[in-house]
Amino acid sequence: MACSKCGANISDGMKFCNECGTPVKNVCPNCNFENPSQSKFCGECGSSLSDQTTKSISKEEREAERRQLTVMFCDLVGSTQLSEQLDPEDLREVMLSYQEVCEREISRFGGHIAKYLGDGLLVYFGYPKAHEDDAQRSARTGLEIVRAIRDMPQQNKMKKQALQVRIGIHTGLVVVGEMGAGEVREKMAIVGETPNIAARLEGLADTNTVVVSRASYQLIEGYFDCESIGKHTLKGISRPMEVYKVLSESGLRSRLEVDSTKGLSSLVGREKEVELMFDTWEKAKEGSGQLVLLSGEAGIGKSRLVEVLKNHLADEQHQIINARCLPYFQNSFLYPVIDYLERYLQINKEDSPEDKFKKLERTLLESRLSGPLEETIPLFASLLSIPINGNFQPLNLSPQIQKQKTQEVLIDWLKNEIKKSPVLFILEDLHWVDPSTLEFLSLFVKDIDKSRVLTLLTFRPDFTHPWDMSPNVKEISLSRLSKKDIETMTQSAAGGKTLPPELIQQLVAKTDGVPLFVEELTKMILESDFIKEQNGNYELTGSIPSLAIP
Repeated sequence: MACSKCGANISDGMKFCNECGTPVKNVCPNCNFENPSQSKFCGECGSSLSDQTTKSISKEEREAERRQLTVMFCDLVGSTQLSEQLDPEDLREVMLSYQEVCEREISRFGGHIAKYLGDGLLVYFGYPKAHEDDAQRSARTGLEIVRAIRDMPQQNKMKKQALQVRIGIHTGLVVVGEMGAGEVREKMAIVGETPNIAARLEGLADTNTVVVSRASYQLIEGYFDCESIGKHTLKGISRPMEVYKVLSESGLRSRLEVDSTKGLSSLVGREKEVELMFDTWEKAKEGSGQLVLLSGEAGIGKSRLVEVLKNHLADEQHQIINARCLPYFQNSFLYPVIDYLERYLQINKEDSPEDKFKKLERTLLESRLSGPLEETIPLFASLLSIPINGNFQPLNLSPQIQKQKTQEVLIDWLKNEIKKSPVLFILEDLHWVDPSTLEFLSLFVKDIDKSRVLTLLTFRPDFTHPWDMSPNVKEISLSRLSKKDIETMTQSAAGGKTLPPELIQQLVAKTDGVPLFVEELTKMILESDFIKEQNGNYELTGSIPSLAIP
């Protein structure tokens, strides 16, 4: 029986809906008599109650919302041919493994599987839970699915055709909400051309490749290496669409790193903070280790301030250790440390296990750490998931001892780097830190008072740090820009030219002093057609549309 309110299927004997808690009402569709929930026939008129349909959904329940969504369509290539070369039981095992691989990667990056369509999957990024980087998450998911499918053990069973996938991704506006009724009711249905375009793009992809529309490409540009495969006319879509193949991640992790390839805008309104950062570096160089806790909301300029400090050190002897926490690795053991070490060792995902081990062994031999190599190398290899060669043996430690010794050897490595030259140790986005990294960080900073290191940690205000204040610990909390700072920033972005006062007024009101918003909206205005350059400044070409600035 279906719930009269939410449409969920209710098991026999239940008095309340286990989905929404609504009391069970077994209402006769013929005479409207309310029968006991377990009744199969109406006690008033004798009509059958077993095939009763759900009441129509109310207007309030049908309300939906308009939002931007990134949709991924993933399809297994040549499933018909697979069924010909595999025994049905083997085929079922392969299909289940394929789905498990997809589910694992989709879940890891915050996607939602909306539907299984045969051997294909329809996936949402941005609904029911939205993230600030949903398009990037979808592209990472696609690449990881391709890589994971290639590495599936079941590939060994494929004699004529390997397991392969095709993936299409598109970002666009949709309407999301509930549709249908009864047992076929969809709680998270989307309406719009976005899923259709994603499915058409999947059909354009070569085997084991990810393709995206221009709308998605504009959101991932810089974070991923892509190549255009030209404009294509998609079935059911009137306009030709430019399509891009996603090749790999670029290695750039933040918006600032991406923007720096095109040139950064001037830093304004942060003179006191910059002076404090420079001062702490001078103290660190002299052997008085410093800890700076830099906090502020998203887009407020934390990474920009970090970049200013890094540029300030360009002409000095120093080392920079720059790691970053990411939202999809909050439960991954020492993720920022592992990520940095892989970049430091120049380990690529395409490297063979032997090549990875050679890079690790060579670097540790040159580092001359205090611990014995027979212990140090296996610890690092285990941390980086690199198989060790025959010259070394696994340590076979308990998990707790393995963790303790790994922390010790990492701190030993950091101290060894500090002996060579002053170190700027940066860990960004601590609000996404995993517990193991936070524990390691606390062990490291408690003994830096007499070290040549400035440890700089950035995070958003909702993160509560565990460190007490002391002469060697500084807190910097970034506030929003003043009206004067916004005007200065927009003029700098406009190449020293002045924007019309009406636009400045709207910029001040709608950006609310957040530098990222100021920069993005100023860029949008400069690229629009409602201003023109006149006598060294910008003038309006007409009235400003009410929705010109979001």
